[in-house]
Amino acid sequence: MKIAIHGRFFGDTYNALVYAKRNSPDLDALFFTGIGNDDISKTMVSQWRKEGICSSFTLMSDKHTIGIYAISTDDKGERSFSYWRKNSAATQMMVMKPVKTLIETCPAVDCVFFSGISFAILSDLDKALLIEFIQGLSDKGIKIAFDPNYRSAMWQSKEHAIHWLEKAYSVSDIILPGEEDHQALFNHNGHSEIAQYCQRFNVQEIVIKCGEKGTFVYFENEFVVHLPFEPAPIQVDSTAAGDSFAGTYLSQRITNNDIALSLNQAAKVAGLVVQHRGAIMPTALYNQVINEI
Repeated sequence: MKIAIHGRFFGDTYNALVYAKRNSPDLDALFFTGIGNDDISKTMVSQWRKEGICSSFTLMSDKHTIGIYAISTDDKGERSFSYWRKNSAATQMMVMKPVKTLIETCPAVDCVFFSGISFAILSDLDKALLIEFIQGLSDKGIKIAFDPNYRSAMWQSKEHAIHWLEKAYSVSDIILPGEEDHQALFNHNGHSEIAQYCQRFNVQEIVIKCGEKGTFVYFENEFVVHLPFEPAPIQVDSTAAGDSFAGTYLSQRITNNDIALSLNQAAKVAGLVVQHRGAIMPTALYNQVINEI
């Protein structure tokens, strides 16, 4: 008996990169991660190329392959996750090459985006190496963006998550925290509490996602704009809502659009994504409807 299992390739930083590239097709989009040297990894890279994503800075392992996770959605489109990531190639990415080599060979880019999930899959020693790598890129003048994307099941404890998320905040220029994440970790309520806390880390731009209260942005310690929440006509699947928001917002900012315009475009794309199943909308459908928003 033969069983064919059909899946899709996605993950939070990959999803963000796809939507960044779709929003600004002229951007060079590179994905730093670890993959295997097997057929499924090669198939995944082929899919990246179809999305215009370059694998030239992706690390390859002969001993490991890609991680797997499953998403279930309820009747309201909310999701739950199951993970099979232990010893995946991505968990080994910080030990495949010395950090100094990674910093020296990283292509010239304008912005690097990483997430709390990027952190959570790594050992603590490798988390420290990732911070060292990110700091080295920041020292080269590259803008750093970070989304906490907190998943409690992926951390040893709240204290463990807080320790490393604060490390990430301290090396970032732009952060995209959610009120829900900060409520769970710090018992923060409202954008002003979150902003006050984040400003301790000298973050230049803070984009705070507060659910039905909308999104609030602070720039250089000043509140600059609030975008009210506008629900999608229907919510089929909330997978990649935050990822598509982050990717679109960052692509807009990288191409020198102002905060209000970037925020508005990001929110509209996220509202579009939740009306369709899966993290990555079909390219043709995205291109068809994007000009309408």
